[in-house]
Amino acid sequence: MTTQPIPLTPQEVSILMECPLHYHFAKQPTSLTGPATAQAEIDALVRDTVQQLHAAGGPARFSLADCLVRVAGYPSAVQMVEQYYRRLERDWRQMMAGNEAMSLKISLTGVSLRLNAIIDRLDRTSDGGIMAVLLRTEDGPVPTADDLRRNLAVTIYHALVAATYPLKRPVRIQELWLRSNQEITAELSEDEYRDNLSRLRLPVRALARGEVMARPGLHCDVCPFKYRGCPVYANDPDATPDDFDPKGSDGKIPPRQWIFKI
Repeated sequence: MTTQPIPLTPQEVSILMECPLHYHFAKQPTSLTGPATAQAEIDALVRDTVQQLHAAGGPARFSLADCLVRVAGYPSAVQMVEQYYRRLERDWRQMMAGNEAMSLKISLTGVSLRLNAIIDRLDRTSDGGIMAVLLRTEDGPVPTADDLRRNLAVTIYHALVAATYPLKRPVRIQELWLRSNQEITAELSEDEYRDNLSRLRLPVRALARGEVMARPGLHCDVCPFKYRGCPVYANDPDATPDDFDPKGSDGKIPPRQWIFKI
């Protein structure tokens, strides 16, 4: 049995929905992380620089030149920081907070969850609402507003912001894609919010019972646990991602054995 409340971040919710076994592996104290990728290093550089800009008091108190010193030698990071700086010059007066930690305890079908996240930026909106701005530094593809409304991680951000600022309505979530300098904004209806959360019921019930299920798919191509613990591929250490056969051939265990007690 899993101890409750089960802590979940929006990123962990995405992993749990994609493959509960990946989620289980990633939560272990000795979890395999592997060397930092170039994208991860750039992401950290950009986020650290943006946080410093916010903490310093914005563009009026922290120059663009000072920001760019931190990312010198990384052309893509320089481009993203400069684009964000120019946007913040325009938007600074509506910004309420940056890098704000939020937490919320909810019960979903009798399972207690503790939702946690850090919001990159919170803005006031002209209609008295609030908008959570989530920075994206990867290449894409950039989602549509419909994609955001169906995204369970975005739903978790929505729940956290709505609970933390109960007098601010409506709540909007915006993804700001810094590489392409695009923004996508979504506002969830009550029905969309509840429908999205309902998709989390089965995975969290299974966690509460101490069960996880492997869900092989295209995401296995980049999973760090594919050949380092995943029992689906345990007997096929030299296979390539294209070799996957859902019927369990080539040494992989069959689908009926993809549920494991923990």
